[in-house]
Amino acid sequence: MHIALLYVDAGKGHITPARALSDAFQRLGHTTVVENLFATVGAPMINWISKYNWRLQLHFPKMEAKVNARNDSAANAKRVRYVATHSHAVKDFQDWYEQVKPDLIVVPHFLAASIIQPLVDLLQLQVPVFEYAADVVFTPNLGINKHLDRLYICTEIGRELAIRAGQPEHTIRICPFPLKTELMQSKPLSKQDARKKLGLDDCFTVLLNLGGEGIGTTDFLDEVVERNLNWQIITVGELSGSTKLHYKAFKENHPDFPLHTPGFVKNIQDYICACDVQAGKAGANALMESLFLQRPFLISSLLYAAWPTTIFFNRRNVGWVENDVTRQVDILQAYSEDPIQQEAMLQAFAKLPLVFDSDAFARQILDDAAEVRKTKFGIASV
Repeated sequence: MHIALLYVDAGKGHITPARALSDAFQRLGHTTVVENLFATVGAPMINWISKYNWRLQLHFPKMEAKVNARNDSAANAKRVRYVATHSHAVKDFQDWYEQVKPDLIVVPHFLAASIIQPLVDLLQLQVPVFEYAADVVFTPNLGINKHLDRLYICTEIGRELAIRAGQPEHTIRICPFPLKTELMQSKPLSKQDARKKLGLDDCFTVLLNLGGEGIGTTDFLDEVVERNLNWQIITVGELSGSTKLHYKAFKENHPDFPLHTPGFVKNIQDYICACDVQAGKAGANALMESLFLQRPFLISSLLYAAWPTTIFFNRRNVGWVENDVTRQVDILQAYSEDPIQQEAMLQAFAKLPLVFDSDAFARQILDDAAEVRKTKFGIASV
């Protein structure tokens, strides 16, 4: 089977699962193409706006949560579908489809429902369209479409909210989380072995994940210094220009503080294994990788599409959500000093109803694709 995976270039949250699934499909003997969704509809300017608007919003997370909550409406979803099916996107997408000839289209972004599926319907193309809800706990209204062949989501709360938003229950599947290949194929290290490998001290360690955009401040670090806590902090991610300035000033003011800034790393699993807690904005990949390696996550900036994470954490007790820096350090200080709380966290991880396996997810997609192609289009399996 030839599978097209269409991502949106707004952060790493959508291209990462696309690449993870592409690797998995290839391991199972299939061919893939990983393509920018906006390239398939001839919209480079929209791609530019989407990418840089997202980076701007990450500098102002409270604004992002309000603006995107207001914009994510059923009315806007209808507008997007209308523009997609009444513009040059129709011809551009048909040209792309005729060139690539995919047997299946998988989109790890909510625009599967608002752009790709409506175009496939309009052009009467005999190809299933599957959407993966990359935010793992939520599907925006723009990602709800009763004509989708499948909507995949990793969590029960995500499934519940999609049904409440109007997605037909029979189209929704709970799926494994698509781990990156390097994480799938690595052997997790013990905390002490990971610290030794990375040259870190053996003390309470917080991993600050700034995401693919590397946008953040040093407010958390300042609070840790103020309390004179015997912690070490690791910050991963290629720092943005403004964030580099914040970190440069912090290091100049506190040259002896154990702060490690390795930048963008390919062995993120080693850094997660080395830490006691991971913290940062609620990026789905960082969050789920942390849960896979059984490290609690403190969400420091709750973005719009991650708001149900609070419900998930309340149900499963594997992390915290807190925007206020002082209370963030309160939470982690209490956790660092309480062995009973740490043991309860380990027990909560043992009961976590999540599956982490990109190969298992790929097999699930292939089985569903064979079913849809046969029942909907009368096409035998490839």
